[in-house]
Amino acid sequence: MYLIGNIANTHGIKGEVKIYNLSDFNRFLVSAKIYVQIKGVKKYFIIERVRPQGNLFIVKFKGIDNINDVLAYKGMDVFSDEDVSKQLEEDDYHYTSILDKDVYSEDGTLLGKVISLVPVPQGHLIEIEKTDGKKALVPFVKAFVKEVTEDRIIILPIEGLL
Repeated sequence: MYLIGNIANTHGIKGEVKIYNLSDFNRFLVSAKIYVQIKGVKKYFIIERVRPQGNLFIVKFKGIDNINDVLAYKGMDVFSDEDVSKQLEEDDYHYTSILDKDVYSEDGTLLGKVISLVPVPQGHLIEIEKTDGKKALVPFVKAFVKEVTEDRIIILPIEGLL
């Protein structure tokens, strides 16, 4: 299950929705199968039409032709089961594979744990909750992030950064 967007609002009266894109991959394609979860049950949709509007997509689902058929989904997260790992390039990671990883310095000292990723125009920052409870932001670039393994992230701590 991959979180790929959020239904921000309806659009017009013919059943279209505005979806805020939360994916680094182009998952909003004609014929793509996406879903929302309602009380643990997946409600699937097939995309019939899609067009960009700023940082949103206007999406029309097959079989949905009335605003009343989509009002209940307003504000819900949108998911996809499609695994796009094969599209990842070297040094690319899924958001969920970075969260909750322990962060160590190059000398093996535990510095904290990743609690979020913050998008910025230059890329991403990893937000670390340090062992003392304070938070720090570290650019997610090779100059600072030396290695990402299955269970940890090793960084080069720079004075003043942490």
